[in-house]
Amino acid sequence: MRIAIVRTPEVPTGCGAGVTATSLVAAGHTVRVLTDRPDDPDLVLPHAAGALRVQPWPGLRTAGLAAAWSDDPPEVVHAIGPAAGAAAAATGVPVVQAYPADGPGPVAVTGSRTGPPAGVARVVASSEDQHGALLARGVPRAALRTVPPAVDTTGFAPGGPALRRGEHPRLLTLGSLARGAGAEAAIRALARIRHAELLVAGGVVGTDPDRDRLFGVAREAGVAARVRFLGPVEGALLPRLLRSADVVVAAPEHDVPVGPVLQAMACGRAVVASGIGGLRDAVVDGVTGIHVRPGRPAELAAALRGLLADEALRAGFGIAGRDRAVSRFDTARIADALAGVYGELVGSPAGEPAEEDDPEDRAPVGAVR
Repeated sequence: MRIAIVRTPEVPTGCGAGVTATSLVAAGHTVRVLTDRPDDPDLVLPHAAGALRVQPWPGLRTAGLAAAWSDDPPEVVHAIGPAAGAAAAATGVPVVQAYPADGPGPVAVTGSRTGPPAGVARVVASSEDQHGALLARGVPRAALRTVPPAVDTTGFAPGGPALRRGEHPRLLTLGSLARGAGAEAAIRALARIRHAELLVAGGVVGTDPDRDRLFGVAREAGVAARVRFLGPVEGALLPRLLRSADVVVAAPEHDVPVGPVLQAMACGRAVVASGIGGLRDAVVDGVTGIHVRPGRPAELAAALRGLLADEALRAGFGIAGRDRAVSRFDTARIADALAGVYGELVGSPAGEPAEEDDPEDRAPVGAVR
């Protein structure tokens, strides 16, 4: 199948376009990624025998998308973000619309309450929370599928080298450094945990106002000497970093991309996560990690202290997390689920609405229930 993945400027980095593209290529599809940020680390991809292309497209919010693929038009478009969906729908190619999990509310879904943009034939939710929110915003149940994010369980695995570390317990949080994304909660929790260190991976290279703000939080909390800001960590260094951690912390106040937590689980790390959005789907409370309520550093600190004090529990969570990552979120499984959604549209008129059916007869594709 020939697939175009289109990402527009309002979509944050780390949205999973790269792992989605490589998963589909590994499953035998031809994929073209069109983006205004071709050098985004998420899209630094192995180009497999021409089956995968990353193509700059500066006119993301303007007409001309069809011209960008005039030499090799796709059979279906996977549009990440509402602007991408609207632009792709105008080309007449069948469109599957996805929404990134990143925003100030319970799920990041924008647009009309009456359904997806005109011409969008299927909408893919990344979590059960997002699935419910999209239904509430008017997306027809028959057009909605739930396909979770994917993780490369070969590159991210328990076996392999780990970064050197000292004798102190090591906590790790990674991802966005923006307000409410979880790094600040981890720093404030550290103030209630003796002797542990916290590594913060993420942000941007060079001047980063969010990193400066968080350093101020660490200084105010009296833990600046125990917090290390690593900046963005990419490529082969990332699994080595994850393997060096005792516990990975993901404590946002709103839904965020779940990729880093899936990578941690694939590496056999115990996770403490806010019980919201995709994190609630990925982390099974009391089995692969611990859920905490968002915005409660004292509760987060208590969960972390308990895990750091119990090596057997951490090991058990790590084993169960690895098993869950492989069985539920592996790239091959998710590629098959996405291909099933695309296959519903290939050969049908572009934008043809899905027929309404009995919701009991159709379970979400790739759902993590």
